[in-house]
Amino acid sequence: MLTPIIVELGKMVSEILKKNKNMNAKKAKTIPIEQVLYRMGIKPQKTSGDDIWYLSPFTTEKTASFKVNQKINKWYCHSSGFGGNTLDFVIKKSGCSISEALTYLKDFDIFFSFQKQIFKAPEEDEEHVDHIEKIKPIQHIALIQYLKDRGILKYENENCLKEIHYSIKDKKYFALGFRNDSGGFEVRSKYAKICLGIKDITTVFNGSKVLRVFEGFFDYLSFKQIQNCNSDYMILNSISMLEKSLHLLFNYEKIELFLDNDLQGDKATELLKNQFKNVIDGRIKYKNHKDLNEFITAK
Repeated sequence: MLTPIIVELGKMVSEILKKNKNMNAKKAKTIPIEQVLYRMGIKPQKTSGDDIWYLSPFTTEKTASFKVNQKINKWYCHSSGFGGNTLDFVIKKSGCSISEALTYLKDFDIFFSFQKQIFKAPEEDEEHVDHIEKIKPIQHIALIQYLKDRGILKYENENCLKEIHYSIKDKKYFALGFRNDSGGFEVRSKYAKICLGIKDITTVFNGSKVLRVFEGFFDYLSFKQIQNCNSDYMILNSISMLEKSLHLLFNYEKIELFLDNDLQGDKATELLKNQFKNVIDGRIKYKNHKDLNEFITAK
């Protein structure tokens, strides 16, 4: 017997497919490339900011050289020397015509990525393994100043926020680390924007019937500077993690979204408002800014 959650997700997918049954080249180019790779069984090797790295689908290699930039939805294969958009990839990979590629892509969801893969450095390649060497409360003056520069003055009681010391290829670094639900860390400093360990969402449960959803942890921290509500919180740590989190949204009386003011934020907000009657778009608070953190920094 199907669970209510699976039934609801099935309805969501069905509605999306109905809206997008006629695929054209413009629509095809908006489909997240990582979704197509996932459907083809091509797994990510690591992530760095907006970039996801894969072993090249066009050649045999041990070190990932195929890069997907989620922000602009473009790919480039460094080992082969060519790249392009989603439609270009399907044509290049399958050796098919444009019309055949559009037929293949017509049942894909264009709103957000269905990506379910985790991002972890490959264990077999010791040269590229990232090591977290120390986790402690935030003490370093440079990190405290970085928080102040981002408008964050109240952070001592945030259990997920730590000072972490780590190494990559035997080079040592330190930064802010925001722990996710799988034990990985979103790493941020003046010079770094990466994920160490498994990519996942971060949830903070306080037994509330109200859920507030943020795209990044600096937006979450920014909200806590303005208003410390006893609600539940979900920090996506990437808009591509939204699909993984849908099952957590069903039991709330109110869901307030604080996503970015960009195309991905618009599409994700529209989709959730269409599927859940209790969704509020919180971006009205910072409608003239990219995100909530930029808003409080400007103030």
